[in-house]
Amino acid sequence: MRSTTFRPALLALCLSVPTLQLPAQSFLLPPITFTGAPAFSQAELLKVSGLQPGATATQADVQSAAQHLSDTGLFTDIRFESNATGLVYDLKPMPPENLLPATFTNFVWWSPAELTSALKARVPLYTGVVPTAGNLQDSISSALKAMVAEKGVTANVVAIAHSDQPGATPSSIAFAIESPAVRVHSLTLVHASPSMQEKLDKVIKEQTGQPFTSDITRPAITTALTSAYHNEGYLDMAVLNLTQAPPQVTPTGVDLDFTATLKEGQPYQLFELTWPGSDIISTADFNKQVKMKAGDMASEAALRQSLAIIAGAYFAKGFEDAKVKAPATFDHISHRVSYNITVDPGPQYHIHSIKALGLSTEQQKQFDSAWHMNPGDFYDTTYLTGFLHNNSAIQSARRLLRHLQRHRRPQHPPRRSHHHLRQGRRPQLEPTSWGVYRLRPEPSDGRQRISSRPTGAPTEGVYKSRSDRTARSGPGR
Repeated sequence: MRSTTFRPALLALCLSVPTLQLPAQSFLLPPITFTGAPAFSQAELLKVSGLQPGATATQADVQSAAQHLSDTGLFTDIRFESNATGLVYDLKPMPPENLLPATFTNFVWWSPAELTSALKARVPLYTGVVPTAGNLQDSISSALKAMVAEKGVTANVVAIAHSDQPGATPSSIAFAIESPAVRVHSLTLVHASPSMQEKLDKVIKEQTGQPFTSDITRPAITTALTSAYHNEGYLDMAVLNLTQAPPQVTPTGVDLDFTATLKEGQPYQLFELTWPGSDIISTADFNKQVKMKAGDMASEAALRQSLAIIAGAYFAKGFEDAKVKAPATFDHISHRVSYNITVDPGPQYHIHSIKALGLSTEQQKQFDSAWHMNPGDFYDTTYLTGFLHNNSAIQSARRLLRHLQRHRRPQHPPRRSHHHLRQGRRPQLEPTSWGVYRLRPEPSDGRQRISSRPTGAPTEGVYKSRSDRTARSGPGR
């Protein structure tokens, strides 16, 4: 008994040692068996191979069957042989790290489970994961295009490798309708009070016309509505239900109409916002600047701005990792809320060295004259933006500033790392849960960033500086 090995990596069949004694002319195929890949049915593998037992075939057809299986990208090695049972293909599946889960961005007629079921019926060997190479992605895209066509839409379907972080290894393959546009057409609110209408009209305007994506649109609508209410003191507000009407196909795209059912609750007033003071910022200094006083509406936006005062003071003194917390205490009968502010400062950073690269001689002189944050000083995260704002002659060199190194105070274990000075937008104070915030830069690539948040009332506030962010806006020096 002799065998033939097919190795996809070589893109050729190794027939120098003939194993299947086949004449050049046609012959009848014996029974065909596939081994080594129990995840796939014999019927699916046979369909992809293009062979049929009892059919007339040639040696080239037997080799082409191995090529068809290899082209899917699901196998690293294919061997076939003839024996007493017939024609046997032995398959070595692709390692799991070369397979990524499939996700579906905007196929609005089906749920993910329905899409998976439909694709398994239409695409042989599809199990919910996709190889990073091969033609299985094309087969899935073609099947999705055909399914959308059955809904009356001629679509361009694309497959995109998706990473959780920019530059990271892809974690999934996202299939999407690239054209025509699939978008939010309308947003209707149920049980919204007239007093909130002006604020809600703004939310509706911002959300309508947005591209629909399965993992972003619903959280985005819920977050926008909840934020609008929390900023007006409705801390018990919740979106009870968010429903989507059947898609409407128009000459310019696919329109989606959403309806949100709301539970508003009653607005809260601030009873007390307490900061005990520290060496960095005193109680008196904080109270002079605070954005929310006792008796005021308990606005989430005002709380955010008030906590930012303390966070900014700590950032300016080198506490780049400072966390400002404000646990909430609710009186649900009188609808009043109190916050007690605490700070976890983390390590304090000092400047280790400063290098401005790529500047002309004149720009370097201007830089040396204007820059006043020197080695040994506190690393003030607010300094860079103010420096660039106040020194317009150097602004043309913003993208060339590099390599600000920093380290902690001697009493902490030393840590040195590169901090890139680069042109950036004003950082956002991003909620991570109600009343919990972290500082991060506004996206520089123009893409929308949505943070999923629970819909309960705020319980705590945190501002956290991140080491990979651009410099935070602040007063120039």
